[in-house]
Amino acid sequence: MVLFAVTARFSEESGNKCRVKITGGINIQKLKMVGYAVALDGVDRSVQVAIGGGAVFQGHIIPNQIVCNLDVVGTSQIHIATPEKTDANGKKISNSNPYSTGIPLALSDSLNTIQMGMGGIEFDIGKTIHNEIVVEVLKYDSTGDLIPMLTGDPVLVNSAGVVSGNAAADIYGRTTLQNLILYFNYDFNSYF
Repeated sequence: MVLFAVTARFSEESGNKCRVKITGGINIQKLKMVGYAVALDGVDRSVQVAIGGGAVFQGHIIPNQIVCNLDVVGTSQIHIATPEKTDANGKKISNSNPYSTGIPLALSDSLNTIQMGMGGIEFDIGKTIHNEIVVEVLKYDSTGDLIPMLTGDPVLVNSAGVVSGNAAADIYGRTTLQNLILYFNYDFNSYF
């Protein structure tokens, strides 16, 4: 078995898509996912303390999962069943289920998630992966829609989840995606 890791770093400039490069190419028939690591960026401790006005920092708003699209994995190999989206009043909107062919990755309740020892998730690749891989990360919003994962500097948000310029009224910190590492195994096939 050979280890293949995809390391993607995100910023304000890259947005929720990152292009990663490998030297040469690798000949892969089947790619087996064995783990992942996700690092989120949170509001700095000095900002948390500076809230003032009697408000107490209530923690970071962390999505329970992200969805990772890889352009080397065929879209016919992943299907995610999702509930219907909801309107502003929480009422379900019929036939509005968001469709995705990305890999769902569960997040922990801290800014860093590391999950290793996975088995049984295998993708048929059947080709040589050359030079560049595109990694895109999405998350579900409060209505159930898939939206781009936030990147760049995290900010304080108020209890309604709205970004506010007035730090005194803010008690939650919005998290942003810093980096993602996907770990795979594959059987060595041949030299080129």
